[in-house]
Amino acid sequence: MQRPLYKNRVFITGLGVISPLGCSTGAFWTGLLDGRSGVRTVQNIDLSHSRSRVGGQAIDFDPARLFSTREQKRLSRSSQMAVVAATEAIQDAGVNLEETDPADVGVILGSSIGGFSAVEASFMQFFKTSSVDPLTVPRVMNNGPACNVSIRFGFQGPTMAVDSACSSGTHAVGVAFSLIQSGMISMAVTGGADSPFSPGVVQSWSDLRLLSTRNEPPSEACRPFSKDRDGLVLGEGAGVLMLESEDAVRRRKARVYAEVTGYGATNDDVHLTQPSRVGIGGAMQRALLDAGLEGEQIDYINAHATGTPWNDRTETEAIKEVFGDRARQIPVVGIKGATGHAIAASGALELVSCALSIRDQAVPPTLNVKTPDPECDLDYVTEGRRGLPLTHVMSNSFAFGGSNAVLIVSRCEAEV
Repeated sequence: MQRPLYKNRVFITGLGVISPLGCSTGAFWTGLLDGRSGVRTVQNIDLSHSRSRVGGQAIDFDPARLFSTREQKRLSRSSQMAVVAATEAIQDAGVNLEETDPADVGVILGSSIGGFSAVEASFMQFFKTSSVDPLTVPRVMNNGPACNVSIRFGFQGPTMAVDSACSSGTHAVGVAFSLIQSGMISMAVTGGADSPFSPGVVQSWSDLRLLSTRNEPPSEACRPFSKDRDGLVLGEGAGVLMLESEDAVRRRKARVYAEVTGYGATNDDVHLTQPSRVGIGGAMQRALLDAGLEGEQIDYINAHATGTPWNDRTETEAIKEVFGDRARQIPVVGIKGATGHAIAASGALELVSCALSIRDQAVPPTLNVKTPDPECDLDYVTEGRRGLPLTHVMSNSFAFGGSNAVLIVSRCEAEV
């Protein structure tokens, strides 16, 4: 295969975050670098029947302070978080909406299971009374986060939801990247938002035997790459990035965090819930090809790293296959020990952290690697934040159904 040729370069100019570590990009990044975990005993829902009772909830997110009563009824929690994170990203990018052509801005957001948790109470009401809240459909729609962001800011470019489970946010950024490269639009609000916290949704994950049952202490439940890892921890949040073409950046004289240089996507075609080394490795190789890079040029990998026995081992094997002898020299970090697994938002939050790593030339630690796993033998940065010279950074996301997505972001060596 030859690297495809595209018209436009694409840059990250704004970031917005809602997370268990805090409801701003600054709070999120400080928490990661400090090695702090936002995983706690789940509040406000009854999980007494669940084997797992911990999660990464965004407890500082207060819809009543940010939305009217009417908006709170109409917008799911995922949509609410998407709107707030998008507001931060747009402001961070310094976009003047009055000087921006609304038809030239797309909104492409990943969302997956937040709608289910938003309408669980409505369905319980239906089974008891045969009636349902008339706002059930607007809350359950997977394109709710993207559409509500578009409506809030008056954007008229392509607006869509990407649902590929846990790789949704990464695929959404990849789609936005491709749209700007092609010249269809000049700017995009992209990333992901999700909230899985309702009794039925958490119980479903628990009954799949995928969740960690290490309920005490909650902060140590998710243990990526550790031999004693026993499952993932659910999380929630929103990660939103402002992407712009080179022409738009020059026109606005915008500040740039990093350049998006590569996107790779594959499917495992093997199993609905177990990842494949071939599919994961293929996505990494396609991202390298798209970026025009060799493996030795990658300085850091932000791993999917769910803390499940199968995923962490398979991802490690794929990294070693793609990068060969150099694999053990590349720092690899999984942040889900700090945030939990925010499903459609997870890849977007991780890409935000990659952009910040490039800005600050530092990477956060992987939390809770208590017992080294002989099968997971890479450099997982377990000692705390690490300063590094970073030029090209890879971010991995993999999902049920075998949907794999990989992005590469790069440091801008000169002013755009």
